[in-house]
Amino acid sequence: MLLWKRVLVVFVIIVSFSSETFAAVAMKAGDKGIEIDAGTIGTITVEYPVLLGADQKPAAQLVQSDVADSTVTLRYGGDVTVVGTIDADGFSYRVSNAAAVKFIRTQAILSSVGLTDGTWKFDDKPAEPFPAEKPAKPHLFQGQAAKLTITGADDTKLVLGSPRAYSFNQLTDNREWGWNVFAWRVDTAFDSANPVFAYTVGDGSVAGASAEPKKPSAYIDPFGQSIKSDFPDKVRSDEELKADVESEKAYYASLTSPALDRFGGLDGSGETLALKATGFFHVVARDGRWMMVNPLGNLFYPVGVCVHMPGDDYTYVAGREGAYAWLPEREGEFGSTYRSGEPAMSFHLTNQIRKYGKPYDHAEYQSRMIDRLRAWGFNCAGPFASLSKAVQEANFPYVVSLHYGAWPGIPDLPGAARTWDPFEPANRERVEREFARSLPLRVDDPLLIGYYLNNEPLFEDLPRVVARLNGSKHAAKRELVAMLAKKYGTIDAFNAAWGMSAGAFTELVDPGIPVATATAAADMQDFADIFFESYYKLIYDTFKKHDKNHLLLGNRFQSGTINNERLVRIMAKYNDVVSFNYYTYAIDTSFLKRIYAWSGKPMMMTEWFYASPRDSGLGGGGKEVSSQVERGLAYRNYVEQTAALPFMVGSTWFTLVDQSVTGRWFSKYNGENGNSGLIAVTDRPWKQMLAHAMETNYSIYDVVLGKREPFAWDDPRFVIAAAADKRISIARATGTVAMDGTAAGFPGTPAETVSGSRLVVGLPADEFEASFKLCYDDQNLYLLAEVIDATPLQNVNAMNYLWSGDGIELFIGHERLDVGGQLLFSDRQVIVAASPEPKAVIARHQSQPMIRSTAQRRGDGRGYVLQAAIPFESLGFTPKEGDMIRFDIGVNDSADGKDRQRQLMWNGTARNSGDRTGWGRASFAK
Repeated sequence: MLLWKRVLVVFVIIVSFSSETFAAVAMKAGDKGIEIDAGTIGTITVEYPVLLGADQKPAAQLVQSDVADSTVTLRYGGDVTVVGTIDADGFSYRVSNAAAVKFIRTQAILSSVGLTDGTWKFDDKPAEPFPAEKPAKPHLFQGQAAKLTITGADDTKLVLGSPRAYSFNQLTDNREWGWNVFAWRVDTAFDSANPVFAYTVGDGSVAGASAEPKKPSAYIDPFGQSIKSDFPDKVRSDEELKADVESEKAYYASLTSPALDRFGGLDGSGETLALKATGFFHVVARDGRWMMVNPLGNLFYPVGVCVHMPGDDYTYVAGREGAYAWLPEREGEFGSTYRSGEPAMSFHLTNQIRKYGKPYDHAEYQSRMIDRLRAWGFNCAGPFASLSKAVQEANFPYVVSLHYGAWPGIPDLPGAARTWDPFEPANRERVEREFARSLPLRVDDPLLIGYYLNNEPLFEDLPRVVARLNGSKHAAKRELVAMLAKKYGTIDAFNAAWGMSAGAFTELVDPGIPVATATAAADMQDFADIFFESYYKLIYDTFKKHDKNHLLLGNRFQSGTINNERLVRIMAKYNDVVSFNYYTYAIDTSFLKRIYAWSGKPMMMTEWFYASPRDSGLGGGGKEVSSQVERGLAYRNYVEQTAALPFMVGSTWFTLVDQSVTGRWFSKYNGENGNSGLIAVTDRPWKQMLAHAMETNYSIYDVVLGKREPFAWDDPRFVIAAAADKRISIARATGTVAMDGTAAGFPGTPAETVSGSRLVVGLPADEFEASFKLCYDDQNLYLLAEVIDATPLQNVNAMNYLWSGDGIELFIGHERLDVGGQLLFSDRQVIVAASPEPKAVIARHQSQPMIRSTAQRRGDGRGYVLQAAIPFESLGFTPKEGDMIRFDIGVNDSADGKDRQRQLMWNGTARNSGDRTGWGRASFAK
């Protein structure tokens, strides 16, 4: 019998709002939570509960989930199991055997697309509109409430009831963090005497009452543009579209792109750079610079676009026809603008038919778009292209994705997005079969640059996910148990290391097991290495058996995935190029250089864009700027700053055509709807943006070869304050540290400064800088900080959001000082609030110690003084004279106590909370 403790939570679905019972909404249990079909508002997943302790940190770790459509069984470490069911009225949680649990938290993401021109309200307060642009403050609501009512633009309603009238609700606009969605969070106090937490779900109509007809109001015009938005390039008539044909002839005729070889390479560079022609694209290193070489043997720097042609411009129309002032018939003149077999159509294509006065022809459309891309200086098609004849006729290089993670019959591991099990024999057979079928079709194509493996797998989740799996169903879990049995030999040795009480290794196979000790976390990282080695070797060996001519271009990682030295080193052995979907304002060259140091392989920036909601009539998301001109300047900064790096071999903008106002089709009502394109849905190029992009594209080889300095935009968002390898000495306290806002007990050494030039988040402020002192005794590390702040002592946030108000963050690591990258299990991020009420927390730490702190206004009123005493016990080490640690300090500033406006960092960057590389050093003196 497996004897680790479990927390029992039973999901039962019931309910009512006071005396009302609302009409049912379809729901089911999914991998991550209760999935609510909210019609045109979108599909909303209320994530399975997080069980919190008194410190509002997780009190028990979810270690396994077994899901059916209407039932779910969840197992948490700490004592127990979680079971649930769903009925027509909502869902609820019954919690038992959970002495450490003090709060239940649920969270849900709300798609901004379905809420365009919609409203929200809590309880009976007046309805307020969802903001069209990113608001000044991200939290739209924070407070106690019993229910949230959401109304879409077509009057579709969704009513979500909290478990208690006093539940804390928070509604947030996540564009503050570059994600174009809204988030709803509910925290409810746990009382063992009242353990049922009922969440109601309804469509706003009272059950049994005659349904009132919907009152859809169109908010999309016949050209696919927002009716309520106005912007300079908006099309208002068919005549305007038709007039564009002639005006664009003059526009494209005025562009003079540089003369290149037929593959878009620098003509004659093969001879001057001693490059060789192999008939295919390949990469080589020359004089300290990586270069991509095209089939003719010339230098080729891919400046590409994720083209789709068409793709992201399709939108799902079924069920929300009333949102559109006009929709074409599926048969007739505009029938070709619908996707085959799908209730999805493209306004971009309907506008092409109107504009050119003839039926849509796929080959002609693609040929026209390739001609445009070349005129703007782009030289290849990036991921997602469905190009064939047009590419060959135009000699336009392209890439392909293997898509092995999306093949029918190769399922993702539960909880691990776009990641499948390489230990499963059936999967290995499918990889061989699919490669043998598809790769020979293109093996001799010189226009094919190479293959991406897949898009944005979240490999960072694997250490957590695999431990939760049922080994009877998943080979990876069986491999994990075999690794643990081999390492520990006896179950007693394993139990001691993992803090468990299993009777035999066989008991570990089926149930999820908690990763709750430093040794357990290290073991899971070791298993991840085994997983990645098997995964990449299988792909590489099978690929090279069927195609020896083309490049393997990697997985197109996100930032959180690629910041893993062990993963990158393994992946690099089996790929020719490292690909990175790097969405950012400022280019963190030190970060990119570190990835290259790990891999030794050339790198491509394979997906990114900047959006301007203000003058495009589209939503935000990604990285937002204020105009099409700023989009162009941001483009120049990104492409040139990366191209100047000696290991960079290409860059790909996302995407050719803007996404639809009502979201891209395959996500139905939850699709992205950003200003990501070079072209609007009306087929009008964003000329102001492209004018700047062409300055870069036309002379990209001068930047690559160092013949001119790369463009650098001096906008503060696009500049990273230079970090240094700063070091500080921490002396012993000279007496009792008084904790009264004075330096009593601190040595007389001068304070260290954190100047306003060390801004890493937000925009500069006239009054924002800090100085600090440190000292220690046998029990504590002491901090004394003085902060110049025009709005001091503003922090009203709960413990897990202290970082979002005024305060100080300390970053401390006492192990493996020479290792950068992701935080170690033993690293600590200590956050101390600057507020009249003392508050401090250690982020992501299970047990929270008592951290004494105090904050008070400076005598001159121009800021505050903050002190903290942090027990070494909570930091996981006791220092000796001469010991050194990794150390950094950040200073947060808020004007309202809720939302952080800016942050300074002593040595590192805004990445400090997830990346220890930029932390400085501190040593303990006498």
